[in-house]
Amino acid sequence: MSMQPSVLNLVLAAGGDNPFAGTIYQGIAAAIVFIVVLVILKKLAWGPILTGLQDRENKIKTDLEEAEKSARDATATLKQYEAKLAAAQEESRKLIEEARGEAQRVAAQLKDQTQTEITQMKDKAARDINAAKEQAITELYSQAAIMSTQIAGRILKRELNADDQQAIVDESLAQLKAENN
Repeated sequence: MSMQPSVLNLVLAAGGDNPFAGTIYQGIAAAIVFIVVLVILKKLAWGPILTGLQDRENKIKTDLEEAEKSARDATATLKQYEAKLAAAQEESRKLIEEARGEAQRVAAQLKDQTQTEITQMKDKAARDINAAKEQAITELYSQAAIMSTQIAGRILKRELNADDQQAIVDESLAQLKAENN
């Protein structure tokens, strides 16, 4: 052999034991211990760790689903509120239009009523004026007839009685009315 020392010899010379040194039984025993520790860790540590991770994953999924559902609900609620707002605006527009129409109708009605009252007042005034005119003319003719008969009676030197005088007045009035018509 050569005089060069091998790595294994250097490790042994440095004071360390060979980690791979040993019998096959020790290797099998180490493998069995490793498998037992692995099974125990799987049962006692990895199972709960995996279960915890699975639970956390499920909770995150549930939270995400709830957040999505809440977002959908919020969107639906927003749409409902927007629809209600639009309906309320439409209703207020209709009410305003109805109020305007009603105000115009009332104004037209008041105008018509006022016009009717003015026309009635004019007609009544015209009738009153005509009645007063007729009464004044009648009284004037009556006075004129009385005065005429008195003058005529003086001229004739005789007095007419009341019946004659009334007959002359009525005849004069009828003749005057016939001429005015």
